[in-house]
Amino acid sequence: MNLQFKKLLLVIIAGSFAATVGAQNVQQEANLEAAFIYNFTKYIDWGPFGRDSIFVIGVAGESPIIESLNAIAASTRINNKRVVVKTINRGAEIADCDILFISKKCMMPLNFILDKTKPGVLTIGEQPGFAEAGTAFNFVVVNNRLKFEANLKAISSAGLKAGSQLLKLAIIVD
Repeated sequence: MNLQFKKLLLVIIAGSFAATVGAQNVQQEANLEAAFIYNFTKYIDWGPFGRDSIFVIGVAGESPIIESLNAIAASTRINNKRVVVKTINRGAEIADCDILFISKKCMMPLNFILDKTKPGVLTIGEQPGFAEAGTAFNFVVVNNRLKFEANLKAISSAGLKAGSQLLKLAIIVD
């Protein structure tokens, strides 16, 4: 196993064993989701997509994950780029993201959001059924543990490639 995969596995295992999702407070769950998102970036090949100097993580809808992502952004680079976390309030802002996290409280309909994404945007949700509906990844709770689903068609349609080591940990959906 390479070092990056070991780190990802450690974060996931630590989050799984630390406490069940039902016992975690909202901010702890947001911290875990943010750690997953950061680690996803290590196993996604953006190919020709992306900006030269910044990596934008957009958050559609109110969510405590913004605080967690900002903490990561303050001390971390993704693909050697400075990380910027943006709150997405309008459809026109969606195309400006490298990752778009769609929170439970997002008021925009999912089909509207997915229609506004362009190739190179990795979509991640946290609502039951989002992966089946077209997000690349979706956080779910299984047996009181936070896990993630992966929609291979959505990842491919976005022009992205997910590493096999990441997909081994995912629940694959159609």
